[in-house]
Amino acid sequence: MSAKLEKQAATHASVLHNVKRQVFQSVPQLPSDISLVGKTALVTGSNVGLGLECARYFLKLRPSRLVIAVRSIEKGETAAKSLRTEFPDAKIEVWQLDMESYRSVQAFAARCEKELDRLHVAVLNAALAKIKLERVKDGRQREVTLQVNYLSTALLAILLLPIMKPTSYSPEPARLTIITSDASLGEKLQDPGQTSLLDSLDQPQRYDGFTQYARSKLLITMFAARLAETVDPDDVIINSCNPGATKGTEFMREGSWVLKALFALFFSLVGRTAVDAARIYVHAALVLGKESHGSYTDWLVRAWPVMMYGEQNRKIQKKLWDETMKELSFAKVNEVLKKN
Repeated sequence: MSAKLEKQAATHASVLHNVKRQVFQSVPQLPSDISLVGKTALVTGSNVGLGLECARYFLKLRPSRLVIAVRSIEKGETAAKSLRTEFPDAKIEVWQLDMESYRSVQAFAARCEKELDRLHVAVLNAALAKIKLERVKDGRQREVTLQVNYLSTALLAILLLPIMKPTSYSPEPARLTIITSDASLGEKLQDPGQTSLLDSLDQPQRYDGFTQYARSKLLITMFAARLAETVDPDDVIINSCNPGATKGTEFMREGSWVLKALFALFFSLVGRTAVDAARIYVHAALVLGKESHGSYTDWLVRAWPVMMYGEQNRKIQKKLWDETMKELSFAKVNEVLKKN
C-alpha cells in the first residue's frame, strides 16, 4: 500500500526520477488471463486520447457492455463508430456526462442505477486544464478545473458505488480507478486556517493554469485514498492511477503557442505512446488487486504524493474531506456512503 511507502515519496516526486522512469521503464504487457466477459465497463472522457485507448483495450477483453461517457454525444458517437468497426460484435453505448454540471453527474449516476444490472469496472478519466480562470454555471460556480477534475469526479465516484456492489450472481469486487497525474506528486497545499480550503483554491488572484491542474490532481488522489477507507475492498477496489507523460493527447491545448511548444517538446522526448499509457489504466483497473486499495499506482503500487504524509498534512486531508462532503451534501453523499 502507498501508506507504507513514505520514504520513497520525495524521490518519486523528483523530475529526474520521473524522466528516468519514462525513458527506461517499459509498461508491461497485460496478463493473458484477464477478461471482461460477462461484465460491464465504463470509461469517462473516452471519445479521444487515453480514454479512447482505454475503451479499445477493454473491448479486446470482450465485455458484455461498454459505456462511453462523454460531454458531446456527437463526438462520442464518432468515436464509437470507429470502435464498432474494429469490434463489430461489441455492445458499445454512448451516454452523456458533463462534468461541469452536478446535475449532469447525478443524472448519469441515476441512469447507471436504472439501466445497469451491475457496473464491474469504472475508469474516471475525464479531466481538463484551463490556462485562464473560468467558472462553471452550475452549483456554486466553481473554477472549472477544480469542478471537473475534483468535485464532479468525487461526486461521480460516490454515486457509482451502489451499482458497483457485488451481487449473488456477480460476487467478485468491482474496480473503481480514478486517473491522477505525476504533476500532483510534489504539489503543496497550505492550510488556510479558518478559511475554507476549497474556497482558497477557487480564487482569481495569482491563478496559474498548470498549478491548478496539479492541485486538482492532488485533491482527487487525496479523496480516493480517503474514500477507500469507507469502502470494503471485497466490494469495490478503489485506486488512483498515473499514466505518466503521454504523447499525442490534448493536454494544455488551450495554452499559448509557447506553452504548447514546450509541452510538445517534452512529451516528444520522454512521453509514452497513448497505447502504452492506456495499458497502465488497464493494469490499475484489472490487474492490481486489493493491495492497491486506496493507493497511488501505475502498473505497481507507488508512494502517494509527498503532501499526503505527515500529521499536519493528514489534518489538511481531513479538512478537504469534510468540506467536500459538505459541498456535495445536496446529493446525500453521506447517506450513500453509510449504505456501502
